[in-house]
Amino acid sequence: MEFIKLKLFCRMTVVSLLFTFFLFACSSTPRVQERVLNTPEHHAYSGYKLLEKGYLFDAKREFNLALRLDSKYSSAHLGLGLIYGKEEKFKLAVDSMLSARDDAKTEEDKALAFVGFMRLYTMKGGEGWLDKVRDRFYDSLHYKEDLPEAYYYMGIAYKKANRLYRAGNDFKKVLEINKGLVAESKEELKSLGKSAK
Repeated sequence: MEFIKLKLFCRMTVVSLLFTFFLFACSSTPRVQERVLNTPEHHAYSGYKLLEKGYLFDAKREFNLALRLDSKYSSAHLGLGLIYGKEEKFKLAVDSMLSARDDAKTEEDKALAFVGFMRLYTMKGGEGWLDKVRDRFYDSLHYKEDLPEAYYYMGIAYKKANRLYRAGNDFKKVLEINKGLVAESKEELKSLGKSAK
């Protein structure tokens, strides 16, 4: 009888210890939250990925989320400006680009804002559009030399203006810089063919 009581006591002790272990293991202790996904940088990055795929509504949502977290986040203003340009809302697009330029925290951000203007003028067209693009191109290089985005979108503008030799030179400059838009520039050069030589 004593042996059975001892055996039962041991089993109950083991069960109690296991229960206590699982209780503490599953308890919700406060942990440091990772806020990586809810940052202006993350939302803007997601916005640009969605913009590349043509999902304007979703991209706009991401850029607006970035601006809710930081109302002076230059990259988000730039993204919204590009969306407004694609929607042919050029007054809103220019206002967003001005915010991107004015809120730029780095020289590169300022240069990219001028590239945003280049892209808007290329989208809009109209009288003197190529001169406006070229002026913003030089503005961007003033803040950051060897900016692949500046040369790439200058090449796109020259291509639209049917100045294929100049477009080819700008796409080749992107390849020379070799810091981004390389694959896109190779594709553009391929599409230009022999006329870019």
